[in-house]
Amino acid sequence: MDERQPIIKAAIAVEYMNVRIVYCVPCGHLPTALELSQQLLSRYGQRLNKKFSVTLDTSDGGTFEVYIDGERVFSRHEARRFPTADEIAARIEERL
Repeated sequence: MDERQPIIKAAIAVEYMNVRIVYCVPCGHLPTALELSQQLLSRYGQRLNKKFSVTLDTSDGGTFEVYIDGERVFSRHEARRFPTADEIAARIEERL
């Protein structure tokens, strides 16, 4: 069986997906937000092509939150840590 077949099916199954990373500017969370966005785009950018985007939004108050299609899937305040790319990827895979 062609290993690419499930990837093609997944790319067709999703209509469009946006990952939104909201990060605290005064706290210096930009490098973490950039790293996470780069990892997600490397993992899904080619696979999903124009059906996938990552946006960065600024905030304050120690915020670092990740949303997938408007649904919050990670909050640094609740978890008391930053997310890993694998954690967010798992939440993306649930939607494919």
